[in-house]
Amino acid sequence: MSIAQVVVQSPEQVEASSTELLSSQVWSPSLAVNRPLRLRLSPSIGKGALDGAWWPYSRDLSAEALDLVDHFPASFDRICRVVYSTPDWDAAPRRIKAADVFVSLASFPRDDTHRVLLKSVAAYRPRVLQLLVVPPEWDDRGARHAMRIAAMPSNVKSAATILSESEDQHRAGLLSHWDDDGGTNPTL
Repeated sequence: MSIAQVVVQSPEQVEASSTELLSSQVWSPSLAVNRPLRLRLSPSIGKGALDGAWWPYSRDLSAEALDLVDHFPASFDRICRVVYSTPDWDAAPRRIKAADVFVSLASFPRDDTHRVLLKSVAAYRPRVLQLLVVPPEWDDRGARHAMRIAAMPSNVKSAATILSESEDQHRAGLLSHWDDDGGTNPTL
């Protein structure tokens, strides 16, 4: 499966400080700008150590989680809960209001795994996806490489290992020739 290209429809940008977000405990639309959702999912969910990767644009979890939830591929049920690794993000509220549902945000205690867990709202059988979080400041080559590895059904590496190895390979110049992963969208 290639990286999802979804464009956010709301061009307005709302600015709110993290202090205001924490005091209200609910964040609502929309800090989004017109940009694609940088997401790559495994073609075989549940087969590898991870189910894919997400490359957010910032460390503002409120805005990024809202974008992810509202524009997540329709083949997966609506997301109702996001559990995240705290070192990857700035302070966040406990809930955000997405288009159709409130989404709970929670963190792993004392965790540095560079993952988010997304829980679906399916009443009959909720699913949980584990995604690698690529740091927003990474360049295209390193991010694409890490996302490709995380989305492989045969992957057995942890998110932290994938990030570390991708960063090492990029620094060593080994990713300079890996411009195309064979997919249909060479821009991500």
